[in-house]
Amino acid sequence: MTPSATPNRRPLRASALLAQILASGLFDQTQVATELAVSPATIDRYLNGSVAIPLERQLCLALFVIEKIPSLARPGHMLHGQVRAAIAFKEHSTVVHQTRPVPGPRSF
Repeated sequence: MTPSATPNRRPLRASALLAQILASGLFDQTQVATELAVSPATIDRYLNGSVAIPLERQLCLALFVIEKIPSLARPGHMLHGQVRAAIAFKEHSTVVHQTRPVPGPRSF
């Protein structure tokens, strides 16, 4: 492998869920693009990994799946939780300890 080459990475949860939606045949690419407020060409770029799916589009995807595709609701909820955590981290609203936590009784 050349130094500039990167190993094949696992598809992100949102990309994998997007592929599952389209593979299920319940919605076509144009319908999904409309729900995510993007063009069908953008969906293609999301699927082939040339463009990362922005957090706000991932949130739209998660809510769309939870509301409209019961068979994929569980991965939709997982994506929703992941996106909420990523947004909280990005906004620095997660709690960071100034000192290390005090060990509990089971620590010893």
